[in-house]
Amino acid sequence: MKPGASRSLRLAAVGALCLLHVWMAASVSRQFSTTADEIAHVTAGYAYWTQHDYRFQPENGNLPQRLAALPLVIRGEHFPETQGAAWISADVWSVGRAFFYHEGNDLPALLAAARQMIALLSGILCLAIYVWTRGVFGRGAAWIALTLAVFSPTLLAHGGLATSDTAAALGFAATALAWSRLMQRVTLGRIVVAGLMAGALALSKYSAALFAPVALIIAGIRLLRPTPVAFRWQGVFHRLTGVHRILALGGAAGGALVVASVTIWAAYGFRYSASGDPNARFIQSWDEVLLITPPPPPLAAADGRSVEVSVARPGLVQHTVAWMRDHRILPEAYLYGLAFVEKHARGRLAYFAGEYRTEGWREFFPTAFLLKTPLPALGLGALGVTGLILAPRRRRSVWLLRLAPVLALIAVYGAFSLQSRLNIGHRHLLPLYPAFFLLAGGAALMIRRWRWIVVIIALLLGWHIRESLWIRPHYLAYFNPLAGGPKEAHRLFVDSSLDWGQDLPGLRTWLDTHAAGERIFLSYFGSGDPVHEGIHATRLGDGYFDWRSRVTPPALTGGVYCISATMFRRVYTHVRGPWDEGYETSYRQLQAWRRATANRAPGSAVTDIDGTPLSPEQVNARLFNLEQLQFGRLCHFLNERPPDDQVGYSILLFRLTDNEVAFALDAPLDAFPRASRATISR
Repeated sequence: MKPGASRSLRLAAVGALCLLHVWMAASVSRQFSTTADEIAHVTAGYAYWTQHDYRFQPENGNLPQRLAALPLVIRGEHFPETQGAAWISADVWSVGRAFFYHEGNDLPALLAAARQMIALLSGILCLAIYVWTRGVFGRGAAWIALTLAVFSPTLLAHGGLATSDTAAALGFAATALAWSRLMQRVTLGRIVVAGLMAGALALSKYSAALFAPVALIIAGIRLLRPTPVAFRWQGVFHRLTGVHRILALGGAAGGALVVASVTIWAAYGFRYSASGDPNARFIQSWDEVLLITPPPPPLAAADGRSVEVSVARPGLVQHTVAWMRDHRILPEAYLYGLAFVEKHARGRLAYFAGEYRTEGWREFFPTAFLLKTPLPALGLGALGVTGLILAPRRRRSVWLLRLAPVLALIAVYGAFSLQSRLNIGHRHLLPLYPAFFLLAGGAALMIRRWRWIVVIIALLLGWHIRESLWIRPHYLAYFNPLAGGPKEAHRLFVDSSLDWGQDLPGLRTWLDTHAAGERIFLSYFGSGDPVHEGIHATRLGDGYFDWRSRVTPPALTGGVYCISATMFRRVYTHVRGPWDEGYETSYRQLQAWRRATANRAPGSAVTDIDGTPLSPEQVNARLFNLEQLQFGRLCHFLNERPPDDQVGYSILLFRLTDNEVAFALDAPLDAFPRASRATISR
């Protein structure tokens, strides 16, 4: 075969694999409901395009939100009226619910179109991984890395959702590659590309700030090498040495920074103000996001216990953002989003392996990476590192220099992840996966020492593909056997690591098949609408995720109880951790109060047991807490009982009789089975 034909065949094969990845990610869209964040991403992107209003969800990336909404703008989807309290206050959730569920749009088609755009980004990410790996280790390693990426459950999961995580992963990979190329040879074209990639990364997610130390490390390593810096000016290459190298690289970095800044301004229409309406405002005030006004405490427990949090004081980010706002260095919405993200990253309620904290665990992300990455991929990663270590010293030195951007990204982003207090999802590790696949591609180096290693590599790649096909279409719920597989994963992780509200269509199908005519009770985590999906159930315990009118607390009887894994672990409820005497006492007191006030005369004021009048707000708060305690006691009863079935691994199903429900709600605690112990950090 001629060299040109062979090269064309290779390019076609690479393209086919990347397109296969796009199809695998996008083709499962109609099997899943809106995940928790998609409603905000898509609605905000639509507002950016059509209203040029950037107040909506500015903390989650202008670029991916615009991309997801672009086909919807082209299709002319109906958008809610841009007036009213929700619009003026930038309440993206209220506007988004109207957009998704009340404007007559075809929701499955809307979601599919938005998700396809992110799937395309994921396919480009696979291509970038191939190109990057080939430049470091060669063609054989690139094929290994590409295969791992194309069939990665993690990339497929988030490549099929209209969120910002895939864009951030691509942004980090593309920017690191462009920056390292710029450090090797300074040309105008490379300055522009590096700036555009940095700007795109900054517009994808605010974790882009972590690229600054990565860039410094890459530049520092380049300056430590004594070789001249190639610099092209007016079509002529110059080889710069000494202080001229520093000036050239510094000038190139400055030029790229200017291009990145212009890219950011362009995304906001070269306008400083977030909105053209002088009466419009952000969902939280500037004083709130700059921590001038103290933030409200996290959800208190139903028995009155509060969550301990670090005192929130303005820090470097707040002072920097305030200065940049005063001098209009960057668009208002971009600066607001940065302050908003930093504020909310300081702590958030999270669950991990039976514990509840607001400030995270150092073990969270390493464990998530270990358990949500297929074992064969981990094995290839180990082979890649081993191949690098065993390589001849001269070759190893060359490869380590080529790997500088990869190792810098892993070191900086990994160190940040270990310190992060925002432990709500494995997805935040997505930017590390391209670097990991590249290192795993280094397994090809082992073949140079022992030819038979190719058999092991082939077997591991085959196993990796099998794992991907086995979990399809439930990529988000993938866990390897070390975690007990996806069925047992809810004991370790919930939220976007497992349950992001994606399985309402699957639940509807299960109920139609297995529970026709039975009473249905639902506790759902997410932004989907069960009624819109054809699920008519009594809601319980999920008041923070249900915007429809409801009876609080509901009357519970026998029936089928459908409980999202995140709700079952009660992360976003007032009853976290094991049921204890504090919860039991509050539950019994509220039960007694409700019985005492149940037979009051119509129109009479609601009072406490001692006759003290209660305001409507106090009554609603008590009823809400009673429902939370009711749900917490039910989950306590079910904790040691395996579910009767699961839907997509994210919704647990229990079929309970009237007697079982009555026992769960009213029996003495010492009659319960021994509940598993958990540690609560309040």
